[in-house]
Amino acid sequence: MNAETGKTLRWLLVLSFVSGMIFFLIYKVEDSLQRTQSAASARLDQILAAVTGNTTNMISGRAVIDEKKDIAELSLMEMRMNAVREMENTGALLKYVPLGTKRVVIRAHYKVKAGYKLTPGVSLRSEDGELVAKFPKAEIIGVELLDFEELENSDGWANKVTGDDRAWLMREIKAQMQEEAAASGMLEEVESKLRTRLQDLIGHPNVRIEHETATP
Repeated sequence: MNAETGKTLRWLLVLSFVSGMIFFLIYKVEDSLQRTQSAASARLDQILAAVTGNTTNMISGRAVIDEKKDIAELSLMEMRMNAVREMENTGALLKYVPLGTKRVVIRAHYKVKAGYKLTPGVSLRSEDGELVAKFPKAEIIGVELLDFEELENSDGWANKVTGDDRAWLMREIKAQMQEEAAASGMLEEVESKLRTRLQDLIGHPNVRIEHETATP
């Protein structure tokens, strides 16, 4: 073997080694990217499960709650509220004979919960380095009666306070609690809590919340 041939063989060996290293590096990079994407997907799945308490699946690169489950609720905030309402009614027989005036006043105490109804469509996805959470709008999801008391109860001579009167008054107070809670800023606080929880779980502040279109 002459010197020129040996030189050529050495160059071929070097080129073969360099080519092999290039292919190896490309393979490792692609494998690393696939593993990273797989880990990121798994993490999205885990984050959504941790936030909602539901089983989740990965569909088309996004984590979604399991649609086979019953509709669930995610409560993120609760508040104690109370209100006083009264009912007064003056009765008459055939519009001419007065039956007297009845009056009842009730104070009721409630626990109001706010959060999200986890309907199908709730999801998490990663988009340009940002975590995008798709949730319905926050709403009042529970108004639970804790206690009540009658502050006043008086009957007309033939116009008595009844159980139906009390039930009507309690329904009115419950509706009032729901309206006042929604107007208090409670729903905005719920969305802030959801964003903070996602930021803590994902480990960075880039979180955007999109709202599901409400179904009629």
